[in-house]
Amino acid sequence: MKHKFVIGSLMVAIILFLVASCERNGGIFEDELNVLGTFGQISIVGMLPEEAHEAARAAEKDLEALDYIGYTFEAEGELHQLNEAIAQGRSLTVSDGLVELIMNARKLSSASGGIFNPAAGELTAYWEFHCDKDECSESPYPDEVQRLVNDQVAKIISRHPSMDDLIITGNEVSSRNRLVKLEFGDMIRGLALDKGIEHLGRLSVSNAMIDIGGSVRTMGTRGDHDWWIGIPDATGTHLIASIENIDDQSVVTVRAFDKSFGKQGFVYRHVVDPRSGMPVKDVQSVTVMHENAMIANASAVTILTAGIKDWKQIADKMDVHKILVITKDGTIFTSPAMEHIIHWKQGVEHQHLVP
Repeated sequence: MKHKFVIGSLMVAIILFLVASCERNGGIFEDELNVLGTFGQISIVGMLPEEAHEAARAAEKDLEALDYIGYTFEAEGELHQLNEAIAQGRSLTVSDGLVELIMNARKLSSASGGIFNPAAGELTAYWEFHCDKDECSESPYPDEVQRLVNDQVAKIISRHPSMDDLIITGNEVSSRNRLVKLEFGDMIRGLALDKGIEHLGRLSVSNAMIDIGGSVRTMGTRGDHDWWIGIPDATGTHLIASIENIDDQSVVTVRAFDKSFGKQGFVYRHVVDPRSGMPVKDVQSVTVMHENAMIANASAVTILTAGIKDWKQIADKMDVHKILVITKDGTIFTSPAMEHIIHWKQGVEHQHLVP
């Protein structure tokens, strides 16, 4: 099956909520980014438009390398080549960038107790979330789902593909388990934010924000006031709160979209729990604030996957503390650290503080 990772552009419009309109005035330069299969936005404050434009293009060019290194599912992409080598039992010499990505993923997977598992990409492949509409086969009827799990998916789970299966010697990567299929998803989006801000800093930019697919990373201020970000409700259509005074921080919201695919059009959640091979059920979205966007993205996906019963324990293990969780029925859970900094919109209900 041909895999093409398609990311909805709706999140860019929903997650990012700036105080003023998106115009080039008052020393604020704003431009679009096209990276990691989605559109984003870069905002730079306090520079001449020509200098800001040059800095934005330089940062975008730097981030484009991540498409080749660890994101694209096209045959020429390095990640695709490595996955092919693993499936064939071969080793492959990869770039420093991909080695760095793998090592970071291994640490985060260990911290999550394996719930964050970029090595289990084959599970997602069985659900065909990456196919184009015309390429998708018929989605399974509800009474066929368990048979699918018991048959194909169970074979993968029984082999326990994990980041620990990878053998890294210098830049040479191989795997003890041929069922390992790497897929970095939201984690690489966070890495792109961190690298983008780092690149802007090297270009003497002091105040900026980058948004990629609804994941946001800031530095400095927005001129005469701090950056602030809106948090959407469970449907992703309305803002329920905002976080203010964001300086050198990332704010990430990950949603489990209802995914209708194939001719039958049955709906399944697009995030798969590697422990069961089934799409997640009870958590709709997770917002995490952290100084490192890569950690924020990986943690948000992990918390979403962990579910209502386990999310707080997993968050503590991953050392993330500013968290907001929305369940499928709209119930909102917040951690004390998040409750301390969040500003609720009037009329928002169903909040529960989790100690």
